[in-house]
Amino acid sequence: MNSKYKSFNHKQLDSLIHNRLRLAILAAVGHSDEVDFMSLKYAVKTTDGNLSIQIKKLEDAGFIIVNKSKQGGRIQTNVALTNKGYTALQSYKNMIDNWLDI
Repeated sequence: MNSKYKSFNHKQLDSLIHNRLRLAILAAVGHSDEVDFMSLKYAVKTTDGNLSIQIKKLEDAGFIIVNKSKQGGRIQTNVALTNKGYTALQSYKNMIDNWLDI
């Protein structure tokens, strides 16, 4: 069997992104300028608490920005991808694409 061997160094994957829920959050947010919390919750199929924890981790890393505003007596939470988040997501995608280029 003749094959060209590639480097599949899993340690190069960004461990923050390489999490099912955080990857889903980034992908969902990457499809819009901004996503409200409830729409994001339904898109990634998780609980309020779990989504809040994962959003906080992504926000702390600078991958997303969280905007809160008061609307009709309620707090509206919106999430947007930052340039850093977009770049990190693109790098992750490129690495996976390269691995799967068969």
